[in-house]
Parts: sequence; C-alpha cells; structure tokens
Amino acid sequence: MDIAAKKAVVVDFLTKCNRYADGQLAKYRGELAAAAGGDALALQDKIGHWTAYRTFNEHALGELAGRDLDDWFA
Repeated sequence: MDIAAKKAVVVDFLTKCNRYADGQLAKYRGELAAAAGGDALALQDKIGHWTAYRTFNEHALGELAGRDLDDWFA
C-alpha cells in the first residue's frame, strides 16, 4: 500500500470521527438549551471536550493534506 492509500484510510477515519463529534455536539447543545445549574455546566464541559477533539482532528486532516506527516507512513 502506498503512502497516498495509507493516508486515505486515516483521512476517512478522521472524517467519520468528526461526523460523530458533530452529532454529539448537536445533541449536547440541544440538551443545554433546557439545562440549568450543574447540569448546564456539565454539558458545557462536554461541548468543550468534543469541540477540542474535533478541532484536533481538523488540524490532523490539514497536515495529512500536505506532506507534513508522510514520514509516518513510510
């Protein structure tokens, strides 16, 4: 398997991870609208974690689009 094919597998996986994260974010944002007190704070914390996870994946996808990580696949 060449580098491009290996990268494509990782890109597909990270894209699926971000779709899942989008779903989780939508769910927690929907729940946040009706939450109060400690429940609201817990949901905000979850939203922050899922947002950071998604942002990290986006950064990795950007690096995979270039040659920054090619040596990982050699």
